[in-house]
Amino acid sequence: MIKKIIIISLSSFIITMCNSCKRDKDVFYFNGVIQYVDDSQKIVKNVNSKFVSLEGIPTGMIAVYDSLLICWSSEYPGHFFSILNLDNGKEIGFFCEKGRGPKDALSVNPIYQLFKKGNNICTFLWSYNESRLFLWNISQSVEKGITVYDTIFLYDKNRYRFLFYQPDESLFVYRPSDFLNREEATTPFYEKRSIYTKEINRDYRIYKKSFLRNRDVAKLERSFYTWDSMKSDGSKIAQAMRHLSQINIINTHTGDIIGYRMKNSPDFSFLEKEIELKSREEYYINLHTDNNYIYATYWGKEPWSGRSNDGFPSIYNIHIFDWNGKQLYDIITDRSYFHIWVDPVRNRLYTINPNTDEVYFLELNELNFQ
Repeated sequence: MIKKIIIISLSSFIITMCNSCKRDKDVFYFNGVIQYVDDSQKIVKNVNSKFVSLEGIPTGMIAVYDSLLICWSSEYPGHFFSILNLDNGKEIGFFCEKGRGPKDALSVNPIYQLFKKGNNICTFLWSYNESRLFLWNISQSVEKGITVYDTIFLYDKNRYRFLFYQPDESLFVYRPSDFLNREEATTPFYEKRSIYTKEINRDYRIYKKSFLRNRDVAKLERSFYTWDSMKSDGSKIAQAMRHLSQINIINTHTGDIIGYRMKNSPDFSFLEKEIELKSREEYYINLHTDNNYIYATYWGKEPWSGRSNDGFPSIYNIHIFDWNGKQLYDIITDRSYFHIWVDPVRNRLYTINPNTDEVYFLELNELNFQ
């Protein structure tokens, strides 16, 4: 009996110490609170997709607003974007020219956010090579049949990734992890900047250290990979972490960050382990949001090979959270959903299959979310 009590006590002590170590690593690295996801009342739904018949050639990554399907691809020969009409399937045209001219660029980002300025649908595009920021007026481009930029101006030559516009003429820009040298890389963070004066109003530090050291600096840089989306009202930013089973929510007003992590899943100590990322499980692949929900595509397996001939994996799980980090639904789809986009007008969740270029969607109104 005494031996049994000793074994139980020792086991409890070991578990307690392990949990304490996990918390210590989280506290050491993450500049916010971490909570376990409340999925106690989540609803599992099996859903069916609806296909879009298109005469044009969609490919790459998509954004959708009402009847407009906007495709970004580096494979388009002379432009970065193609726009198609979802109602009749016809191609509207190609936009945003490639080149070295005064209104051209050698590279631009896919669309991270669509927003309205007056009655026009717009987005910001960043060109690293030319250090230019383009305010692309999509509505006017469609109406006139040519690329219309409201503004083009020089910007700092930094690495920017996500660009989120705010009506006070500010821009939230994501500064991804970057190499400092062979053993050090910066940690990612957000800046809130004035669009026209370039003044930095505030930093939003996601990690406590501005840089970290690791013998495999490339692994360190990739470890912080997320896919981000801003809430429609601009009050929060959601991040889906690739290498942790965790969703982060950043409050843009207060700067508070909360990580919502699935129970019994890895913690930030993975940053210190000598394990190849290619042998680690990958969790959240992509994410998009509206004012009510966060939609995140979930993989939860070892990564695919990355070889072009092997194609992309088929992902059939979409986790749906509210903006307080509670998981409300686990959607099981009949088709693969890799990169996704929520259209706020028709309340549809779209995707394009990266292996087949088929476009299909879920009718969110038919899912009867509570």
